[in-house]
Amino acid sequence: MNSLSVAIIGTGNIAGGYDEKKLTGEEGVYSHVGSYQSHGGFRLNAVYDPDRQRAAAFCERWKVAENVESLLEIQRMQHDVISVCTPDGTHAGIVRELLQAGCCKTIFVEKPLAATTDEVEEIIQLAQERGINVVINFQRRNEATHRELSELIAARPDDLLSVSSHYMKGLRHMGITMIDTLIMLCGRPLSVQTYNRAFNREADEYSYEFILYFTGFTASVKTVDSERFDYNYHLFEIDLLLADGRKTLVDISQALREVPVTPYAYSGVKVINERQAVIRDTGYKFSMQDAVAYLHEVTSGQKPHATNTPQSFYNDLLIVEKVIESYERGSVKLDLEPQSWKK
Repeated sequence: MNSLSVAIIGTGNIAGGYDEKKLTGEEGVYSHVGSYQSHGGFRLNAVYDPDRQRAAAFCERWKVAENVESLLEIQRMQHDVISVCTPDGTHAGIVRELLQAGCCKTIFVEKPLAATTDEVEEIIQLAQERGINVVINFQRRNEATHRELSELIAARPDDLLSVSSHYMKGLRHMGITMIDTLIMLCGRPLSVQTYNRAFNREADEYSYEFILYFTGFTASVKTVDSERFDYNYHLFEIDLLLADGRKTLVDISQALREVPVTPYAYSGVKVINERQAVIRDTGYKFSMQDAVAYLHEVTSGQKPHATNTPQSFYNDLLIVEKVIESYERGSVKLDLEPQSWKK
């Protein structure tokens, strides 16, 4: 296996902290650096964080070769992969600078990639001109059970009756992950209607509640955020009601709960039989490892980059913009124009 060089920008929780904070004996891989090291096909060459003390501690903990003093130093070096693990509002600017510098083969950036579709358009153009892969970290797209559900729905579209879901910590921060996952599972929605919002003080943004309209069914998207709390708890849950039963992604995607439809006590009635529910683990705890395995494949030229692209993020952002517009216009139903979608 080829060993690919990695630079990491930002040294917070998603860069490595989540793997340092794991409970004793807890399995799973939850950060960029943890995933690179568990994969075995990457070498950690450089780190940059404006917090020099935190960067030094990160380098010592994870055995990174070099702690550089500026983003410009990262741009002057050549890397196979660069991870962007900085605060949300900085992503687009950093990715733009890296693309302009042409200093890597692949950029692995945390969501959201950008705040506006104009920024995404610019990134798409620069990435194409420089021949650089830009991969957004929507790790559920790399997880086997999510792909299994997506294939099931694609094979049996008429059997999907209704979808309901919950998320937290802001529309642009986590809501866009819910949108991306619903697109993966259900395809492209036709329209959107927003009816409520709640401010999340920790994320410093609103979490919106809305309905996505598909052919033959709807998906409701709700939040557990409340203005009574700075932050309450994590919940990322998707409930799929099918003609023959219920399938629910629970425990922030760590498990799939499956419930069959069975006859009721008297003739002619069928019910969702919760007494026969079965729960099985997904591979979500290791989906970050799956994500960097994908990075290795596209960076080393084993497969073309086709998952978690700037184009797919553009489509997610179209819905974010319509969600906000619908709320601001008094909860009107807004169509999503097919010609606007990026392939």
